[in-house]
Amino acid sequence: MQNLAYVRFLSLMRAVYKDDTDTRRVDDLLAFLYETTQAKRQINMTDLVKQESFGTLQTLTKYLRRMTDEGLVAVNPGEDRRTSIVTLTQKGISRLMTREQMLLEAVKH
Repeated sequence: MQNLAYVRFLSLMRAVYKDDTDTRRVDDLLAFLYETTQAKRQINMTDLVKQESFGTLQTLTKYLRRMTDEGLVAVNPGEDRRTSIVTLTQKGISRLMTREQMLLEAVKH
């Protein structure tokens, strides 16, 4: 079961970013990675694809490449050659916190 804070964050994002799927999906991934980090879990590409809101492996790879280029996440080899571990960077956490404040302000008005 997903963390309640993560679910609330998704609801806020969907309300604010109705027409901006790319931004919403990036923020969605950042929020999910933040929750897994807080739970002291590692997440790999296979686990991310299993989440219904992230789309196919091809779609997920596209977004993760973009996020890696922006310095929001790091993708590193896992224990198995077929897996890659995705971790949130400090820049990713900063963006997530900024988005959270923006979303909360939008809901107040």
